Amino acid sequence: MKMKILSSYPAPEEGFAPFRDEFDITVPEKPLTHDDLVKMVGEYDGLYEIVIKIDKEIIDACAAGKCKVIANNGVGYDNVDVAYATEKGIAIVNTPTQVTEATAEHSATLIFAVMRNVARFDKEVRRHVWDSPFFPTRSVQVEGSTLGVIGFGRIGKRVAVKAQGMGMNVIYYDAFRAPEEVEKEFGVTYMPFDEVIKTADCITIHVPYTPENHHLFNAEIFKKMKKDSFLVNCSRGPVVDEAALAEALKNEEIKGAGLDVFEHEPHPLEELLSLDNVTLTAHCASGTWKTRINMMKEAIEGLCGVLRGEVPYNVVNKEVFK
Repeated sequence: MKMKILSSYPAPEEGFAPFRDEFDITVPEKPLTHDDLVKMVGEYDGLYEIVIKIDKEIIDACAAGKCKVIANNGVGYDNVDVAYATEKGIAIVNTPTQVTEATAEHSATLIFAVMRNVARFDKEVRRHVWDSPFFPTRSVQVEGSTLGVIGFGRIGKRVAVKAQGMGMNVIYYDAFRAPEEVEKEFGVTYMPFDEVIKTADCITIHVPYTPENHHLFNAEIFKKMKKDSFLVNCSRGPVVDEAALAEALKNEEIKGAGLDVFEHEPHPLEELLSLDNVTLTAHCASGTWKTRINMMKEAIEGLCGVLRGEVPYNVVNKEVFK
């Protein structure tokens, strides 16, 4: 008899098809709720989840039944109580490789958009306002400016390459400095965190959300940034103190910002919505069809690997196998 997998979301068949010969996969007609999962998940060997917050109640339901593994459709897994899942012997897998290119593209798009003031001009033209002074102060030339990359992992590296393609110089900070040969390969310069903050014309954030990174960018940091600099965040919302950012933008401590993620999604701080020097998108950096299908396949392949008795590379709590 085939092992059974439950999807929490009516995702495209294209992502499930490669696994149907080996596994029995149940796909709902509409997204399942938290309470639906609590009632159903114990009857399945694995859970593929999109959107749902995986808390102790769902994990207890997994442990009380036969569910051994949860596949989280994303590289970040702060929506999953991984510590409790580990305690209960439930493996968690994610999608660490497939979001890289699309997220880097979106980050680069926001960098260029905020520096060239695209969103503000778009809104003005729609209101029949033609406000493009011959000597503008709102737009900044991208070529020749300096990008500061905070977090030089897979995505940070790809953003650096794209920025250099537009003529930017790239400096970076990472808690684990890259080897010298990697710095040479990517043509980047390492600086301590505070030096990147003080030097960069635009800063792009690519760190995971951890307790240590909560409000990594706060009022104190914004005061250290250049007054004509920009901030872009496509990592996780709570890395930035939104209230402090709104104040910095209002008081012109920094010139502008581009945000794809927010502290309390899907509800950005109201104050941000009223500002015309911030560009906002709906946590959609990885949102291309190709990327989302590949994320599905990576997540489900990891889930299936656990059910086969393997230890896939994308298990985030490998200690459950000890």
